[in-house]
Amino acid sequence: MPVPILALSPLQHRLLRELDLTDLPEPEADPASYTARGLDADAVREEALPTLLWAGLVESKAHEQATLAMTPSGAAALRDAECDELTARLSAVASFADTIAHGAPTRQAGYALKRLAEGIWSLEEAERYVRAS
Repeated sequence: MPVPILALSPLQHRLLRELDLTDLPEPEADPASYTARGLDADAVREEALPTLLWAGLVESKAHEQATLAMTPSGAAALRDAECDELTARLSAVASFADTIAHGAPTRQAGYALKRLAEGIWSLEEAERYVRAS
């Protein structure tokens, strides 16, 4: 079965990450489990779940006390989204190398490169930091 091409919203991505760790109860069955994970159960139920269920990325296991589980297609979609994030981050690091090549101070460039590689800063923030130094 081919993996559906679906641009995940930040909420859908976050929910899939949580489901990658463990199955979760349905949002209406145990909203506290979502709150404990920093998720809004209502937003999950109304915004994220309908599309994820429709696309077959998540399944509802009603026979097992109304739990949600990620499907193999969901795992593939999550890995694809993570790959896209890492590709974008690597591209930003490569672009930042041009900034460093133009004589940026080593200490500031190293710090900015670390923050950029960790995904904490965007390319623009790293370049701004180096230029301000």
